[in-house]
Amino acid sequence: MSDAGWLTSAHVMVVAGKGGVGSSTVAAAVALAAARDGADVLFVSVDGRPGMGPLLGGREINDREQTLQRLDGGGRIRARTIPADQAFGDYLELKGVGGLLRRAASAASLPMIAAATPGLEHLLVLGKIKELEKQRNADLIVVDAPPAGHAAPFLRSASGLSDVVKSGPVLDQAGEVSEMLADSARCAALLVALPEETPITEVIELAVDLGDDLGMALLPLVVNACWPDRPGLEKSPAMAARSHKIKLTDTAKASLESAAAFGRSRLAQQREQLQRLRESRSEPILTLPRLATPRIGAEHLARLADVLVADQEVAS
Repeated sequence: MSDAGWLTSAHVMVVAGKGGVGSSTVAAAVALAAARDGADVLFVSVDGRPGMGPLLGGREINDREQTLQRLDGGGRIRARTIPADQAFGDYLELKGVGGLLRRAASAASLPMIAAATPGLEHLLVLGKIKELEKQRNADLIVVDAPPAGHAAPFLRSASGLSDVVKSGPVLDQAGEVSEMLADSARCAALLVALPEETPITEVIELAVDLGDDLGMALLPLVVNACWPDRPGLEKSPAMAARSHKIKLTDTAKASLESAAAFGRSRLAQQREQLQRLRESRSEPILTLPRLATPRIGAEHLARLADVLVADQEVAS
């Protein structure tokens, strides 16, 4: 993709995908790529996943905003979590409830109110994000959303509560959040999958749920951890050895053939699933490389950020 303007095409980017597909890492790579381009980025970790702060160059993320790193060119990355009880207290403050009463109300009544109002905690968190967006707190707010099974209920909380609450401040908040989610200049979703059958199925379903049904703008679909094409796998190890005048033992031939067969199978599966995604959705598709490391570090994140803004052959 030659134009990486999609990174900051909306003020809020919600990054979501099935658990285990690397959506949090992709969210961090997006934050880094945008900050390297000069943007002031706020990274919001909804679930407070450990390790994201150090990955982005700072301390563990908590409910107190902190600057994780400043980059050449004027960009920076800040981060925070948004606990529901804190969002509730902030909402009461916004409505003019005094400090002592506000702290008592947020501590004592939120569990009871939330139990009686499914989706309220999600709405409170989204409401806080909406207020940050409204205040232009950052050039880009990257929201590391809950895994796919929880992402849709998280983002649907506003419309769900609008259906059951007919008046009052909750309805007002739900309406304002719904307006933000439906405005492509304010908010968009970046969905992440692996090149495997179940994650691709789930990202297609999530795209339908958020894009088609909820009306959110969808950014390019990201397929993470893709294996590189290796045309040489089509040649048998014995043939490859002969072409290089190398003699292999029978054991070595068997081991190499087993590895080559595995590689051919993985690449065939990857091509099949990417094609299925192309046929199911009209959004562009970005692929990120599989990184052969047990732990993602700063250098790996930098590489993913590079790929996100590099020219890619994007399927439309």
